Amino acid sequence: MKRFLMTLAFLLPLNTYALTPGEVQAIVQQAQESVQTLPQTQEEDIAIAITVSLSMPRASLLKLGQDARDAGLALTFRGVGTEIQNRPDEKPRTIAQRYGKGLIARHMEDFKFLTDAGANVQIDPVLFTRHNITDVPRVMVVPVCRSACERTQAILVARGDVSLRYALDALFKDVTNRFKTEPENKQLLKAKSLLEEKLLQLGDRE
Repeated sequence: MKRFLMTLAFLLPLNTYALTPGEVQAIVQQAQESVQTLPQTQEEDIAIAITVSLSMPRASLLKLGQDARDAGLALTFRGVGTEIQNRPDEKPRTIAQRYGKGLIARHMEDFKFLTDAGANVQIDPVLFTRHNITDVPRVMVVPVCRSACERTQAILVARGDVSLRYALDALFKDVTNRFKTEPENKQLLKAKSLLEEKLLQLGDRE
């Protein structure tokens, strides 16, 4: 089943009071029509994040999306679209006006080549900010923050335009070596188990 996961977190820091009730309802309705929840990882306090951008080569992004789909993971983008800037002679625009009416619907086409392939797409600018992500792609094992998060450092990170299998293999080797010197580290043990599970789901592929 094709799944498209979007969060509206990127709207929250803006001037939400400027939205009319009708605009709020329209945005919420569009989001509800597009959102489905991804399967929860068995490890409740860690997760695998794959951060990407539409600036990446389409072939690489599509392959990564297909592999992520097979592993039950999502591709995470910083955001969508370009904010419409105010001209000096204009009165301040509302959020819906600044980002364009029907923001989600307008940008569904941007991700269509991924969602048509069954890839899971997620918008999470908070993840990019929290981990100071300035280059993509990255495959990371990160702590899950369910409220205020004090642990902002990724547990494991693989960078570069490589296959998901290659990245997960590299992370698995890294965590295995670290676990030899930190056998009491429960977080590393969970990371090792989670990576092993995803590698099994991917099977033997490049």
